[in-house]
Amino acid sequence: MNRNDIVVLGVTIAAVVIVPGLANGFLSQMGYPWVGSAVWAMGYGLGVVFIWYEWIRPLDITGPEGVGYEEDESAEE
Repeated sequence: MNRNDIVVLGVTIAAVVIVPGLANGFLSQMGYPWVGSAVWAMGYGLGVVFIWYEWIRPLDITGPEGVGYEEDESAEE
């Protein structure tokens, strides 16, 4: 991993876990526990979607072509 990847990973973790968690805590202390829970759920859920969209979706996770059983021509008859 290069330095830029580490910074992006750190900012992503902060945005997905720390910021919604702190917002939930502050809103709960102010007397708005449902709003805090909603903010936490939205932040965490959007973070999961962002991580999927940016890092997991572009991965080519298909198997290589040509691996497996060869088709038997006599079995088709």
